[in-house]
Amino acid sequence: MMAEEASGFDFVLLPRHGRRPLGFQGRLLARMEAAPPDLPVDSCVTLHEAATGGFVCAIRHRLRDAAGAEERCYALAADDAPTLLRFLHLHDPLRDLPPAALVPQAAGTAPSRAALAEAATIAPRLRAVWRDLLAASFGPLAGPEPDQGPTASRRPAPEEDHDERHQRA
Repeated sequence: MMAEEASGFDFVLLPRHGRRPLGFQGRLLARMEAAPPDLPVDSCVTLHEAATGGFVCAIRHRLRDAAGAEERCYALAADDAPTLLRFLHLHDPLRDLPPAALVPQAAGTAPSRAALAEAATIAPRLRAVWRDLLAASFGPLAGPEPDQGPTASRRPAPEEDHDERHQRA
């Protein structure tokens, strides 16, 4: 790529929870945030244009009251917008969070039944805020809503690097 073609593109390194960071040359197109004061989690979505074509999307969930402002970060590079929209809409903001993360006063101890019950009441609100953020920013997902009820898996789903040319080792 010629220097004038790379104008406006910077090296971006996006952390990914449990995985190597995703590095690429790109520029920020949009940033959306949700930080409801009644929830212990702030969420942020960024959308980048990659210098080599395609897009990169990053999701960050920050636990406000956790020691060190703990984050859960996810990123995906894709050639097309529908792939990124699926990534966003199928993402569960609770998939890597222990129930005690939703009830900061229970941190450091074994969560009591009351703390777990409180976390169970917070979880649907956090998921609703996430869906509202996505709908307001990108529109609703075409097709059925993903299952994010109490039986939905909280284990990380495998994330594929749809476009390895965006990733730097």
